[in-house]
Amino acid sequence: MTKDKDRTPVAQNVATMCTKCKIVLNHVVILHNAQGIVDRAKCLTCGSEHKYRPERKKTPAKTANKKATTRKKVIAIDYEKLAEQFQNKESLPYSMSSSFEKEDVVAHQTFGRGFVLRVSHQRMEVAFSGGPRTLACNR
Repeated sequence: MTKDKDRTPVAQNVATMCTKCKIVLNHVVILHNAQGIVDRAKCLTCGSEHKYRPERKKTPAKTANKKATTRKKVIAIDYEKLAEQFQNKESLPYSMSSSFEKEDVVAHQTFGRGFVLRVSHQRMEVAFSGGPRTLACNR
C-alpha cells in the first residue's frame, strides 16, 4: 500500500480489488475521505461502486518451526536408546481401548514397535523408528 496510490485524485484510474469481480481491475476514483485518501471507487469492468480496497502488504512465508525438527531428531535418538534399554521387554498389542503407562512397549500394526514417552487422559506419545506419533488410548 503506497501513500501516493491511496491519494489518487478523483476521476483518475487506480488498480484495486473489485469486490464483485473478485480480481484486481482498473477502477475510477469517485470519493475521498476527510484525510484525502481514496474512499470509494467504481469498477471499469462491471460498473459496480464499492469501498476502495488498498493493496495489502505481502507477508513473508512462515518458516517451519525449528523446535519440531530438533524434537524429532531427539526422539529418533531416544528411540535407539529405548530399543536397547527395553529389548527384552514384551510388546503389548496396541488398541485404542487399552490403557498404557510410560515406558510400555507397544506393537502397532502400521508403525511397528514403539515406546510410550508420555500418557495423558486419552492420548499418548509413542516413539517409533519413523518418528514420534500421538495415539489414542483409554477410550
